[in-house]
Amino acid sequence: MTTMTNTILNNEYWNNISVNQSFDFDDLFSSAFNFVLPMKNENTEILLLSSENDHKYSQTLPTNNTTEESQQPSLICGVCGAPAFGYNFDQITCESCKAFFRRNALRYMPDLKCRYSSSCIINVNTRRQCTYCRLKKCFDIKMRKDWIRTEEEKQLRQLIKLTKEQKKINDLSNDQQSLINFSQVLRKKKRLIIKSTNQEFVPKLIFTQTIFGFNHNLSNEDQILLNNITNAYQIGANHIDICCLNKYTSSPSLIEFFNEESIIHQSLIYFYKYIPEFKQLHMDDQVLLIKCNLITIIHLHYILIEKFQERPFIGLYMSKWINEDFHYEMSRTRRYFNRFIEHPLIIKLALIVLLFSINLSPPRGTNQFNVYINKIDIYRIHEFYTIVLWRYLIYLFGEREAIKSIEIIITQILRFQNLINIMEETVRKTTDYNTFNQLMFSLFQLT
Repeated sequence: MTTMTNTILNNEYWNNISVNQSFDFDDLFSSAFNFVLPMKNENTEILLLSSENDHKYSQTLPTNNTTEESQQPSLICGVCGAPAFGYNFDQITCESCKAFFRRNALRYMPDLKCRYSSSCIINVNTRRQCTYCRLKKCFDIKMRKDWIRTEEEKQLRQLIKLTKEQKKINDLSNDQQSLINFSQVLRKKKRLIIKSTNQEFVPKLIFTQTIFGFNHNLSNEDQILLNNITNAYQIGANHIDICCLNKYTSSPSLIEFFNEESIIHQSLIYFYKYIPEFKQLHMDDQVLLIKCNLITIIHLHYILIEKFQERPFIGLYMSKWINEDFHYEMSRTRRYFNRFIEHPLIIKLALIVLLFSINLSPPRGTNQFNVYINKIDIYRIHEFYTIVLWRYLIYLFGEREAIKSIEIIITQILRFQNLINIMEETVRKTTDYNTFNQLMFSLFQLT
């Protein structure tokens, strides 16, 4: 344990971290701070589950209705200069620019191109001519893309509303219940089910009509926890900008590739640092869990940030570094998780469960065994999040499909584990593995 403790750097370094500087493994654990999900401030917005409408994100300024003139907009859109009625995504904009920002803010900026010199004038007449410059101006005036609800968040809010309606019904007396007209609730359920089943699905997706079954409701505590996990992942995983990926000017070596990809590993570690149970563990246990498990479970993180799509040229690289069969098996294993493409929160929960799995990965390198300081606490945390994952699967799909989902997660993680063993053997055979940056050197346990 002395060796592990010696790897921890100055505790003050954490507070001075800049997203533009490089990190090594120890830097990411150089401070123990109290876990607080950042609430509403200048930089971060955590969304709490409630039945409030979208006016939380669109604040309409009060107007005096006594005169016809006072009803006319007196505000100017900060993007195009059109008349505006209020704040949208923390800035004064018109309805057109509000809708434009909601549609485009989460797009990958390098995919957008300006046909001119990236300095188009954006006004009411020209705002539709250049998507790149219009979106750039939205960001220039500090519109906040973190205020855009994801489809997952929207669905959770709809489910909570239905749950509350059902709870009100259940709280009525028997005589009152006999007078209840269920048509309104059923119509809402039907619309949501039709919307879900009409979307484009990949083959073998789970049929999700039971998602609205009244017998599988989540508790309020479960709903809040799931929402916090969703937002912690968004904040943590996006803590480091990943736009610099996929900019290889030539075919990199395996070591060069991993050094570039270490930013992905860092972002997953940042997510874990927002999990309160993880932060409450002894620092040595935090480090050991990351060192033992991250290499295996990182591929679930890749699936999420790549939106269930494989990046171009990755097959060519893997075939060159290892062999074609290796890439085929990696792609095949990833495709099993397409089953959860409409429910990415399942994978986020699995990332937490697997992190706290002490026996997930055997000791590697010179380590003959892993010694944890608070092993019982880790077991309890693992059990807690396993139960949360199970309840969420039951809530979504029912018991039969929940069992299938757990089976898929476990089986494919074991496949990833075998493939990672092959990759580690390849890394150890390379002559330049000493050029690994400190984080990847530690994760591959080459010390």
